[in-house]
Amino acid sequence: MKTLSPATAPVATRLRLVLMRLGRTLRREGGHGLTPSQISALATIEDLGPMRISTLAAHEGIDPSVATRVVASLESQGLFERADDPEDKRACLVDLTAQGRAALASLWHERTVGLTSRLERLSAEERRSFEAALPVLEKLARDS
Repeated sequence: MKTLSPATAPVATRLRLVLMRLGRTLRREGGHGLTPSQISALATIEDLGPMRISTLAAHEGIDPSVATRVVASLESQGLFERADDPEDKRACLVDLTAQGRAALASLWHERTVGLTSRLERLSAEERRSFEAALPVLEKLARDS
């Protein structure tokens, strides 16, 4: 087990708790009846474009059989569609449908509205401090 730095461990602990609580709060905003796994799959395809189910599974860190079930459920809801892989006719790619893009856009909007209302409760100085910290938080997110 790695040893913790006495200087950064307390900050890491606070950050972990804040991120968990904010994440839980954001997940309650909207959702459209979708599970976190379904939302994550939709977001991955939105970010990275059409891909094979095996590639989606790798990106999501889930078993391919689980990814197959997630894709099937999204497909049955009209949010995903399959198309032949132009590089391998035996395989297919999954992509968002127009309905899937609209559902995800609506979800992101609802979550942004919820987060905006929380940010607006901060003082102007607190918002400036938060804004100043965003590049560092973005770097932490990219480095993972």
